[in-house]
Amino acid sequence: MGEYIHQQIIQHKFDTDVILLNSLIQMYTKCGEPNKSIELYDQMIDNNITPDEITHINILSAISNLGPNALKMGEFIHQQIAQRKLDSNVRILNSLIQMYTKCGEPNKSIELYDQMIDNSITPDENTYTNILSAISSLGPNALRMGEFIHQQITQHKLDSNVRILNSLIQMYTKCGEPNKSIE
Repeated sequence: MGEYIHQQIIQHKFDTDVILLNSLIQMYTKCGEPNKSIELYDQMIDNNITPDEITHINILSAISNLGPNALKMGEFIHQQIAQRKLDSNVRILNSLIQMYTKCGEPNKSIELYDQMIDNSITPDENTYTNILSAISSLGPNALRMGEFIHQQITQHKLDSNVRILNSLIQMYTKCGEPNKSIE
C-alpha cells in the first residue's frame, strides 16, 4: 500500500513536496524498509530539495534501524545538520544521540550530550532515555556517568517519569548495580 501511495505521489508530481517526502521516509522506516528511506533521502539531495528538521529526524531513525553498518551515513547526515545549523535543536540532537548509540558509538552519544549541556540546551525526556541507553551499552565502567545523569534527572524533576525510570533501571542493571535501581 505504501509503495502504491509513493507511486501516486510521483505520478501526480508531488515528489518535490518536503512534507510528503518526510512522510514517505518515515513510512518506509516504520515498515522495516530503512534502505528505501535512505534512497529517498538521496533522491531529495540529488533533486536539490532541502531537508528540514523532520527529514533529518526521520532519516536518523532509518539509519538507527540499520545499526553499525550505517554509521558512515549517520556521520554524513550529522555533518549536513551542522552545516544547516540545526545542531542546537533538541529533537535532532536526541535523534543523533540515539543513532550513535544504535550504530555502536555510545561514547559519541555521550559527547553530544555533554555538548548540549555546555551549550545550555535543556535535555528532555527523550534525551535522558537515549543517553541512559548509551551509558547502559558501556556497562560497569559507565556507572559514575549514569549516576551523574540520574542526579540531573532528579534536578529537572523528571524522576517520576515512567520511561526515564525504566531507562534508569536498565542502566543500573547493565552497569552492575541492580540494587540501586530499586532505591
